[in-house]
Amino acid sequence: MAVREITYCGEAVLRRNTKKVLTIDDEVIRLVNDMRETMGPAAGMGLAAPQVGISSRVVTMWTDSEGEEITALINPRIVEQEGEEKSYEGCLSLPTLRGIVMRPSRVVVEAIDLEGEEFVMEGEGIMAHCIAHELDHLSGKLFIDRADPDSLVWMRPDEREESGVRYDPTTMDEAVEAFKRLIDQKRQRGDS
Repeated sequence: MAVREITYCGEAVLRRNTKKVLTIDDEVIRLVNDMRETMGPAAGMGLAAPQVGISSRVVTMWTDSEGEEITALINPRIVEQEGEEKSYEGCLSLPTLRGIVMRPSRVVVEAIDLEGEEFVMEGEGIMAHCIAHELDHLSGKLFIDRADPDSLVWMRPDEREESGVRYDPTTMDEAVEAFKRLIDQKRQRGDS
């Protein structure tokens, strides 16, 4: 297993429709294991294959409240959803950016596990938001595509704040430009 590099907003793989997994082979198993390994240090609730540069319909998610179990969803699709609720979202591919997004309050998803068995998973509240967010990645969508543009903020460390962070408003254009600069810095370091 290896920790893979997270792709950033502006990298082409994040905007592609992903390919269906036809066979669960060693490559897919390695991808899932690497995604699981990557989630720990990245501190995300979920991770989609495009976020590690792979255009496949694979998602990994924390699925227990203790943060000990990561479930792999291969070729997932939402088969039922209900309700709507707003929440602040962030994304590992858009570090420190947050915005208010409307998502279903409950979803049911069908997927395949690493053994090739079909299973059904239900999520409510934050888990429903996470499922919808990660499945959006499989269709080339990012949370900023759904966010209220007036709600976008950068989370900045600030010891003067009780929470340890402050929220600086930004615009969609400013955010996109910031991620372009981040990708340029990554390229200059030779990371990609």
